[in-house]
Formats: sequence, structure tokens, C-alpha cells
Amino acid sequence: MSDRSSSGSSHSLRSRGTIEAAAASGTSRKAPAVWSKAEETAFLEFLLKALPSSGDRGFKTTTFNQAATHLKEKFTQQRGAEKTGVVCKNKWTAFKKAYHSVIEIKCTSGFTWSDEHGAGIADRKDDVWARFTKSHPHAKPFMSKGFDHFEIMEQLMPNQSKGAHV
Repeated sequence: MSDRSSSGSSHSLRSRGTIEAAAASGTSRKAPAVWSKAEETAFLEFLLKALPSSGDRGFKTTTFNQAATHLKEKFTQQRGAEKTGVVCKNKWTAFKKAYHSVIEIKCTSGFTWSDEHGAGIADRKDDVWARFTKSHPHAKPFMSKGFDHFEIMEQLMPNQSKGAHV
């Protein structure tokens, strides 16, 4: 019986082509951008000012590029990778996921919400929280801490009514 392992191979099992050694080892990955709370707040305030020109479909790439330029000018000593338009768009996506997670926590019977302590779950082994975060993985950070940017996110997010008779 022969060894069917792909370790040591220079071919991808899916693409039929060779793969670079750096990509295979994961060494080519760029360092992430590191956001301070002040940078996050400045970013969201920039988006709030840009909101009237965003239209119904959300912020455009040019808005995120302008936000990146604004952050570079306001924070000359940034940590981590450069905050480009793409990085800003990804941060916006993460903020939206966090916002929706907090809404889910607030709307779920049995949980309480505090802006300071989040869902207020003290026991990491809490079964109800474990089941909730299994179906809502983006809620995990809010087990015992709040979401600092909830109020400004509430202003940035469109009001969406749900239901059959809306």
C-alpha cells in the first residue's frame, strides 16, 4: 500500500498547479491593522458624516478610501498594517456583525444587556450561552463586555422592519 499523503508535495490537491512554498507555510500573510478605540471612533464618525451621500445601498469604495485618508491624516502614528480602503471596509463589516450580534442578545429572552458588561454571563461554562454562541458566533466577545460603539452604529444602520405585515 503506498503513502497517499500530500505532505512534501509542491502541488495543490485542488488546483492542479504548483503552490509557492511561502504560501504553503503561511509566511506571506500580512500583519493585521491594529485599531485603537480612538481610531475606531474617528472612523465611525467619518462614516456618520458621509451617511447622507451614501444612498440606500450603503457606503461605496470611495467612501472607505476617503476614510483611510482621513485616518492617516488624523493618526500619524498608526500600529500594525496600513489602514487602506479595503481594511476600512473590512472593519465596517466587522462592526455590522458586532452590531447585529448585540441586537440578537438584546432580543433573546433570558439574556440581559448592559453597555458595560454585555450579556453579563459570568460562567464560561454556561450552557445557554454556549448554545446561543454556537448559532451566533459573532456574539462571543459580548459574554461579559459591552459594545462601545453601539450608539453610533445604531445611527449608521438602516432601520429594518421585519415581519409579514410591515
